[in-house]
Amino acid sequence: MAGYRSARSSSNSWVVDRFICPATRLEELVGVLAPTMTRGEDSWPLAVTAGSGWTDSLTADAGSVRMFSDTVGSAASVELVEIRVPHEIANESILLTADAGDVLRAFDAVVLFEIPWDIDPAVPLDAIARLRDDTSRAVGVKIRCGGLEASRFPDPSAVARFIAAAADRNLPMKATAGLHHPFRHIAPDTGFSHHGFVNILTATALASAGESLATLVEVLSDEEAESFSMGRGGLTWHQHTVGADALAATRSGLFLGYGSCSFDEPVRDLAELGALPE
Repeated sequence: MAGYRSARSSSNSWVVDRFICPATRLEELVGVLAPTMTRGEDSWPLAVTAGSGWTDSLTADAGSVRMFSDTVGSAASVELVEIRVPHEIANESILLTADAGDVLRAFDAVVLFEIPWDIDPAVPLDAIARLRDDTSRAVGVKIRCGGLEASRFPDPSAVARFIAAAADRNLPMKATAGLHHPFRHIAPDTGFSHHGFVNILTATALASAGESLATLVEVLSDEEAESFSMGRGGLTWHQHTVGADALAATRSGLFLGYGSCSFDEPVRDLAELGALPE
């Protein structure tokens, strides 16, 4: 919470968006946030991770969200609820759609479904797009790009398939885990290959513009900062350019952002690249 407050009061406060909290810790968050509500600070927007047991835990998680909202009032608002779809049902489109309907009825916020990256995303994303069309609810999808083991990091082709599938169905998406730095790189302490958040943004923008899956894989695999540039005209990767208006549309409608436990690292890297003020 101290780190979030510091980020929101920094000169680059526009970079940070929602505070991420598990549904199981909302009561704890109330206990810490409530005594400070008189500070006069802006309302906290929240992304809540819920449904760790899929539908079995939704009732308790939904109750926690309601308790939190009733207690804090206008001091904070739950804008996103993020729910991991278990691997064993992610390819079962009928089951997913039925269960997902229960999820939507449990929560009032925008719901993002986290899809396993090691499956063909077409089946679950088709189901989620149908659910959106049938219910007129705001829904989206999420991909996890890292973890504590090398096996938790999807290769560029898996991330490219997910991005292309989301763009084809106009489903807002979010990425999370292992995304502390702008460009794809090998972490010196672990030897793991991490994805870069600029790579993912660029690939998403190009997917929205109709670029091929092969191009998206190349973008996500690129470790050279010099391959990317941004100016008033938009974002460029090699010979591909996404104009400023199209890029803004991608950010507002398709690529919601990415989750990170670090604010200082991304900001420091972007400042060193000249993309942000020192």
